[in-house]
Amino acid sequence: MSSAIEMDDGRAVTRRMGLWLRQRLLRMTTAVVLLWWMTLWWGERRVFAHSAKQCDWDSWESWPSHAVPHRILLIADPQLVDPHTYPERPWPLSSLTFAYTDRYLKRANFYLHSRLQPDSTLFLGDLFDGGREWATAKSHSPEEQYRQYGQDFWLREYARFSNIFLQNALRGPLATAAAPMGRRIIASLPGNHDLGFARGIQTPVKNRFDAFFGPLNRVDVLGNHSIVSLDTVSLSAMDQADPQTGSSGAGDGSASASANSHLWQPTEDFLTQAKTLRQQAVRRAAANMNLIPPQSLKQQPLRAGVFSLTDDIRPPHRSQPSVPSALFPTILLSHVPLFRPENTPCGPRREGNPSIRIAVGYQYQNVLTPFVSSDIIKHLCAFEVVQIYSGDDHDYCEIEHSEFTGRIREITVKSISWAMGIRRPGVQLVSLWNPVDASKFSTANKDTPTPRDTLHNYLCLFPDQLGIFIRYAQTLALSLIILTVAAVRYSPSTALSSTISLPDQSEPLHPATNAYLPPTENSRDYDDWGMPDRKFKRRRGRIIPYDGSDPPRTKLRYFIRSLWEVAVPVLTFYIVLISLG
Repeated sequence: MSSAIEMDDGRAVTRRMGLWLRQRLLRMTTAVVLLWWMTLWWGERRVFAHSAKQCDWDSWESWPSHAVPHRILLIADPQLVDPHTYPERPWPLSSLTFAYTDRYLKRANFYLHSRLQPDSTLFLGDLFDGGREWATAKSHSPEEQYRQYGQDFWLREYARFSNIFLQNALRGPLATAAAPMGRRIIASLPGNHDLGFARGIQTPVKNRFDAFFGPLNRVDVLGNHSIVSLDTVSLSAMDQADPQTGSSGAGDGSASASANSHLWQPTEDFLTQAKTLRQQAVRRAAANMNLIPPQSLKQQPLRAGVFSLTDDIRPPHRSQPSVPSALFPTILLSHVPLFRPENTPCGPRREGNPSIRIAVGYQYQNVLTPFVSSDIIKHLCAFEVVQIYSGDDHDYCEIEHSEFTGRIREITVKSISWAMGIRRPGVQLVSLWNPVDASKFSTANKDTPTPRDTLHNYLCLFPDQLGIFIRYAQTLALSLIILTVAAVRYSPSTALSSTISLPDQSEPLHPATNAYLPPTENSRDYDDWGMPDRKFKRRRGRIIPYDGSDPPRTKLRYFIRSLWEVAVPVLTFYIVLISLG
């Protein structure tokens, strides 16, 4: 008999728990919580993963099946938000702006590198927003409000940049078939927010950037292309437009005798030697590919012995193997876009104004002057330059420079930051495939044309963060409407009337009496002493679980309790999402 009673009690408990669980799942607040969980997962994870998936290399590359392209990720204008960005924005709005902008950049960078795994990642300047303002040991900001920020602050910003962009930049293998010497990250190209612009540049600030990020002017051979990074913000001191008169600059080279030559002369010297530097870089790449003997790169040692001051002790001249640099097309990287006529259309992929506005101001100039632009292309040989990439404008722009031989195409890359005045941040993906084998290399000469069909471009867009916030606001409004309607429909009197009733008079109260009787539907509402069981209560003839709290006595209390039941699990889920990156 006792085993039968225990079995019936077990089934009753199971049935009661099932009723309690079903009631809990069917509650209105549970539905609102699930709605929020799906919305937050979409806004914090799904939309970023989907954007990165849309940019898969295989979805837009059109090389032959046997090709092994070198894949480059170009990132422009991160401009880490700092006190210089929104100086009038009060706390806590300023702190929230910092946090959400950094989180967006870090998340975008994570999905880009974890899914796409580019062979090289190149930055196009403006890594910081107020980098030019933060003092060094020998300089300070020309603006009084920023003089409180010194070298220590810049170092913290440098660590912040590294944490956002470098921590996950080399996810996956360190070397690939297209980059056998190792995947690379190059962030040495400066922007006007990093150094200042032209005559506004302070030498200690420039030297600091050079010391931490590397040479401002450089040549790298990637994917059998010569990548020339040029410090055009410093070079512009040679021919800076006058913000007062609107003059396009001297344009006659007379600035060589000016007091600003220490700013632009290093870049001009680099341009003068650009052809030689390119040949040296190409020779090293050719040796790595065994197109020329690696030992040809070694310097001939000096002869040992005793010599007089008039003796020529230079090593005997050894002819270097001819290296046709034209086989390695030139790609120019510049922070500031090259000159173009006013109102030159940028194409359909641009968000804002249809063209880049030709304007100058404090520490900025939207495009280079005609003189500086021509000087650059002249030294790099127009017929060898196949592509120009620039930044600074924050929006996408694609044009062809008809004023140069070969109609060189220039792409101004979108900013990766959602705080730079655009709704859809983006990056530029570049796929390079320029097969150079021994036969092609040995038969090339100075008249060999530069191949011009060796690269593909793709604009990779990332989520509209403002649109995500708007979706959150819409979900919040919908949640409040649902909770308000439920509170209006709530009847405190009906809820309070659903109390636990006393047992029928015919039902025995003594525990010994119930001990040997089979359990009935009524007896399950009471404990062994015949008293009402507080774990369960009867409502409209149905046994439902009791949640341990009395029903709210007013509509307002019902609304507050419902709001609390939604807020706690939603905020917990959101905190977990953002804490995981």
